[in-house]
Amino acid sequence: MKLPHLHIKRTLLFIFIFLIVYTPIIFLSFLIYKSNKSISSLKMSQEEVKVSQENFKLNLSEELFNEHLALQEKQNLEDQLSLVETELDKVKNTPEGATYSNVNKIYEMYDDFAGKLKRNETAKLKTDEQKTLLASWGQFLIDRKFEDLTSQIEEANQKLDDDYEKYLATLPPPAPAASAGYSYLNVQTEKGTYGTSLIKVAISSVRVKTVSASSENCKDNCPTKSLQDYVKENNGFAGMNGSYFCPPDYSSCSGKVNSFDYALYNSNKKKWLNKDALSWYKTGLMTFNGGSAEFYKKSSDYGGNGIDAGISNYPSLLKNGEVVVKSDDMTSYQKIKGTRGVVGIGGENIYLAIVYNATVEEAAYVMRSLGAKYALNLDGGGSSAMYVDGRYVVGPGRSLPNAIVLIR
Repeated sequence: MKLPHLHIKRTLLFIFIFLIVYTPIIFLSFLIYKSNKSISSLKMSQEEVKVSQENFKLNLSEELFNEHLALQEKQNLEDQLSLVETELDKVKNTPEGATYSNVNKIYEMYDDFAGKLKRNETAKLKTDEQKTLLASWGQFLIDRKFEDLTSQIEEANQKLDDDYEKYLATLPPPAPAASAGYSYLNVQTEKGTYGTSLIKVAISSVRVKTVSASSENCKDNCPTKSLQDYVKENNGFAGMNGSYFCPPDYSSCSGKVNSFDYALYNSNKKKWLNKDALSWYKTGLMTFNGGSAEFYKKSSDYGGNGIDAGISNYPSLLKNGEVVVKSDDMTSYQKIKGTRGVVGIGGENIYLAIVYNATVEEAAYVMRSLGAKYALNLDGGGSSAMYVDGRYVVGPGRSLPNAIVLIR
């Protein structure tokens, strides 16, 4: 009768041993399961973070990204420019570099000489003395007698200028103008009606000067003057702002403050500034010589004729009375309405105009309605200035690196 009792004891012992052995295993398995679940959850969270990051990248402003690329490109270009300038300085300090600089300077001086020679011949002045010098100049260049050649060309240019000044002094003075030729008009065009400050006078009754505060090319912190100073210093009666330049109140002009890139003939120094820009084909050019004027839709078409004044800028507006400015020629700034400066010629008159609340293209239509046949866009906006008979009728605006002056 005791056998069943023994069997029960063994069964309980077996169960007890089973629980002791397998309970930790079961508990450990449960912990492993929970850990795997937590790890899986963490992986899912990590994936969600990655997705969020990708979405954030995709939603970044394209404008900011483009600006970042533009800044990078600008920095790269500036670095490359610095390297090129360093290498150029090294070349200039070599004998070959010095020779190149001398030859280049002499060719520029010769260009001025050729223009002045042609100017004097047109005025039927004697130029035999200067022509005989030409035969010896080639040998001077071959023998690398740069200083002697430079001295001779300078003397020849000075003689041509002196003879031309004496010729101008013999001409009868123009009849005094009844008025300065200034008016404010509301000009009707097919594009609308535009308020315009206008100086319109016969070219034959005035002498045109293009003047600059600097006598040499300038790249940064360039000198400037008020329009009033330009007019008074040149004994003028009227004047207007000149070509585009980089004003000090623009942050993008850091490193090139008050500089201008376009070719300008300094009438007082009788020389071109930024002469290399005459080869540009997207800029227009207007020149003056005595009582006549010439217009070039492309500055590169200028042949080097002798002149008294000359100014280039962009874009050209009128040629033969037709509007030639196109949308592709303009920047976004030129396509919005603002204050526009223009110089024009037509019907033996010169036009200096400041057009209000107009795009550059609309300013071209205004000039055509006024009677101009040829017109060139100038600076405007905060640089707009017009001075007539001792007072500002527009401006004074910013201090200017260059200007157009009219002299009776």
